Amino acid sequence: MQVADSAVTAQLATYAATAKYSDLPAPVRQEALRSLFNILGCTLGGARHHGVDIADTALSPFTGQTQATLIGRGRRADPLHAALINCLSSSIYSFDDTHEQAVVHPSGPVASAALALAEQKPVSGEAFLAAFALGVELECRLCKALTVPPAKGSMAWSGTGITGGIGAAVAAGSLLGLDMARMRTAIGIALSQAAGFRAMHGSLCTPLMPAQAAQTGLRAALLAQAGFTSSPVALEGRYGYLTVFSEQPDLDALTGGLGERFEILRNTYKPYPCGIVIHPIIDACLELRQTHSLDPDRIASVAIKASPGAMALCNNRNPKDEMQAHVSLHHWTAVAFIRGTARIQDMDTETAVKDPALMAFQDRVEATLDPNRAADAAEVTVTLTDGTNYTCRIEHGIGSAARPMTNAELEVKFAGMAIPVLGEERTQALMRQCWDLTNLSDVGNLARAAG
Repeated sequence: MQVADSAVTAQLATYAATAKYSDLPAPVRQEALRSLFNILGCTLGGARHHGVDIADTALSPFTGQTQATLIGRGRRADPLHAALINCLSSSIYSFDDTHEQAVVHPSGPVASAALALAEQKPVSGEAFLAAFALGVELECRLCKALTVPPAKGSMAWSGTGITGGIGAAVAAGSLLGLDMARMRTAIGIALSQAAGFRAMHGSLCTPLMPAQAAQTGLRAALLAQAGFTSSPVALEGRYGYLTVFSEQPDLDALTGGLGERFEILRNTYKPYPCGIVIHPIIDACLELRQTHSLDPDRIASVAIKASPGAMALCNNRNPKDEMQAHVSLHHWTAVAFIRGTARIQDMDTETAVKDPALMAFQDRVEATLDPNRAADAAEVTVTLTDGTNYTCRIEHGIGSAARPMTNAELEVKFAGMAIPVLGEERTQALMRQCWDLTNLSDVGNLARAAG
C-alpha cells in the first residue's frame, strides 16, 4: 500500500521547523508545562531503580564526554547515554503520562532528549517549552494516526516504542534550529529505527522501548544536522513507515489542523504507578473499600467488568515480580482491597508481589470483557461471605481527561517521588523552578538542579 498524500513527511517537518512559542495557544503552553513537570517528577522517582542501575552500569564503560546530567543519579554522561537513562527512569514505574485516545506515553522520550541537548548550550525556557510541545504533539498525532479508529493498527506494537522517536527527533531538531529539509531528514532517520512490541510487557524491556526512542530521536537530529540523509517520504512512501505500522492509517489525525488542533490537550497524568487501563478498576475498589468499610477477609469474590484495553493488556493473574505487577489488574485489585493504597511500594517484588495475602486474594478476582466499556471506565462488584453485594461503577477514572489531576495533585505526586532522592528543600526549589520554566534563560540549569 502507498499512502495517497505524497507530502506527509514534508508537512510535519515544515510545521516542526517553523512553529515557535508565540504560535502556541495559552492552553497548549500550560499543558506542555504540566506534562514536563509530571515527567520530571517521574524521572526522579525512577532514577534509583535497580533496572536503571543495571542499564547505567552495563553501558557506562562505553559512554563519551560527561556533558549531560543523569537526573537523580548524581553524575553526568554523554547526551545520548543521558537521554537513554533518564527516559528509562521516567518510565520504569509506569507512572508517566498518557494520551487519552492513543494510549501513548509521549513526554519521556521527548523530555529526555531535549534536556540532554539543552545542557550543551543555553536554551531559553520559551524555546525549550515550544520544542517539547512540538515533540509531544507529533508523537501523539502519529500514534493516533496508527491505532485510533478509523485507523486500523495492531495491538501488538508498543505505541511509545514506535512513535517516541519522532517526538524526540522533533524536539531535538527544534532546539538545534534545523530547517525543514533537515527536520524531514531527522524524522526519517528516527522513524527508520522505530521498534517495540507488547510481548515485552512484564520485563525491563517495557521501559527500555521509550528509552531507546529517546536516544534514537536525539541521535537522528544530530545526524541530520551533520548532513546524514534519509528518505524524504519516510512516512508516506511505498513500503514506508505508515504502511509498515498500520493497515489503514488516519492521515487527518496526523496532519489535519496542524497548529490549530492540539493533541497535547488530551494528555493525562497517572495517579497510580501501573498500566493506565487498570486505574478505573483501582478507583472502584478503593471507593468500595472506603464507602462500605470492607474487611478483605469477608470478601468472597470480586467481579470486574473491564474495558477491552484492560483485558488485552492487564488480565494477568499472579505476577511473579514488580515488572509483571505493572500490568496485572488482579494484583492491583488485591492491593486496593487489602492495603487501601496504590503506591510504588505496592509492587515491590518481595514485600508486595510475593505477599501471601495479596497472592491469595487474587484467586477471588474475576475479570470479564465489556466490549463497550471505555478505557477510563470500569465496574466492580464485591460479594461478601454473607451474600451481600456492593457495586461501584466508574465512568471516568481519576487522572483521565474527564477528571484531570490538578496542579496541586501533580505537586503531591512530584514530591512523593522526588523527596526520597533530592530531599525536601531541593525538591521544593526544583518544583518552583519548573513551574517558572518560561522565565529561565538556561534550561540546562533545570536539568543540573535535578541531578
